[in-house]
Amino acid sequence: MDSSCIPLTRVPKSSALLTDYLYHYDRIATFYNGSPFDLSSYKALAAGLRNLGHNRRELTEILRRQNEAFGCGEQTFANIRRLNEPETFAVVTGQQVGLLSGPAFTLYKALTAVRISQWLSEQGLTTVPVFWLATEDHDLEEVAATAVLDEEHNLVTLSDSGERPSPRCSVGYVKLSAGISEVIERVKALLPAGEPSDRLLEDLRTSYVPGATWGQAFGRFMARLFSRWGVVLLDPLDEAIHGLSARIYERALVQAEELRRLLTERSQVLVRAKYHAQVHVADDSTMVFGTREGDRVAISQPAAQADARRTNEFVLDGTNKITLGDLRAWIKKRPLDFTPNALLRPIVQDSLLPTLAYVAGPSELAYLAQAQAVYPKFGRSMPVVFPRAGFTLLDRRVERLMGKYTLSLDDAWQGEDHLGRKIAVAGFPGSETESWTDRFDRCQQEVARLLDGLRRDIERLDPTLVDSLGRAQEKMMYQLDRLKGKASRAALDRSELLTRHEQLLLRYLFPRKSLQEREVSGVYYLGRAGYELLDLLLSKIQLRCADHQAVTF
Repeated sequence: MDSSCIPLTRVPKSSALLTDYLYHYDRIATFYNGSPFDLSSYKALAAGLRNLGHNRRELTEILRRQNEAFGCGEQTFANIRRLNEPETFAVVTGQQVGLLSGPAFTLYKALTAVRISQWLSEQGLTTVPVFWLATEDHDLEEVAATAVLDEEHNLVTLSDSGERPSPRCSVGYVKLSAGISEVIERVKALLPAGEPSDRLLEDLRTSYVPGATWGQAFGRFMARLFSRWGVVLLDPLDEAIHGLSARIYERALVQAEELRRLLTERSQVLVRAKYHAQVHVADDSTMVFGTREGDRVAISQPAAQADARRTNEFVLDGTNKITLGDLRAWIKKRPLDFTPNALLRPIVQDSLLPTLAYVAGPSELAYLAQAQAVYPKFGRSMPVVFPRAGFTLLDRRVERLMGKYTLSLDDAWQGEDHLGRKIAVAGFPGSETESWTDRFDRCQQEVARLLDGLRRDIERLDPTLVDSLGRAQEKMMYQLDRLKGKASRAALDRSELLTRHEQLLLRYLFPRKSLQEREVSGVYYLGRAGYELLDLLLSKIQLRCADHQAVTF
């Protein structure tokens, strides 16, 4: 079981928008800018990007400074130099700066960007991979904790409360507390001794030091993982970066009413098409946040009687009125005080970078379907969106258990009852000629056969009773299936070992009833398998599909 592909239609919580994007692109083509698996999509976009102005020289100087601070290697600086050339494009991805790199899918996003960049470059479209550090978000609780597994595959939560200069400041300003050293020691205690964990722990201790900001620590660690592939790191919480993108914030405020109308219309179209609108667009929302006394606060535009007044008046943090003129002056004086919401962030990103492709997770894919409606208002076309690779990783112990009980990943995803039944079947096979579950199945088949015969008699006697027979059959089958489930649980209860194996597999493959990649930190797997795991996963990334993959390491 080195690897196997699983369609996203079978993966828990896959939205209709995501599965249609992957398997029925024609249904949602109007919301995006080209199929991710069609090279012509990228070639068409590249032709338009060449004619757009980008501040390449200023940007590459900023990137050189930032990546030096993160400790990136020569491959990254070579790519930064390439970005200064008009025929070079970017494959961008990004993620919140989670503790110890956050959930495992953060690593998968970076690897997908590397692979797509390699592929496009091989096809004559020179690209470099760029990772956008989402340091401007203010939800510290969302990134301040991560989890690894203990020997029994229980999730062990790791967290750092951080030192905030203000309650709602961007996480890029939050500093790691002295407790981060204890967090890393906890990781050490949960990993097997050896070269893989030694290397990981050295990099963690070098990157995650007390007093470093969340962005600095995250960037340093990502540099150690991905600089050998030339990944360029970009921290947007930088005064020079905001100087280059200030015009985007000003335009977003000037056009706030029109942008809100377009986004509302797009959200309605998505819902009518039986999809979902990922980001709620309020009646008074703009796409911009401002900074007040260190806190990141929303800028809104309340309704007013006169249109002229409405387009000129704004409210900061729900209470403080401010005019458009004052906001424009503020942007010019202190551009770093302004940050984008989820729908404006990709536009800011693509005004800075010649983005040919963006590697997105499921939630990003959904809000990009909304953002696409307003890209033209900023003189940009949305990049082609490539879905990030998704993996469930299996160590040899888990692989052996799955083989022993003839299990697939789907069996764990279907929940405890289903998994327990499968394990019970394998653990208590019954007689040499027929298992006890086979006897249940045969009983159900016999009941169905007898009732089918009875149906013919009832149809001749009184056709109005056929529906009653059907309901009776449904109830009988339900009760037999329920009894089968209880028998499976009784079989498990007779064996402490089978029950333990069931729970081990559930916790490992479907922790907290969620995909493994969303709950477990990537450092757990790197500490057990070594950095060679990144090479293995890179080699597994598909260019013509984005099925979920089970990979054994």
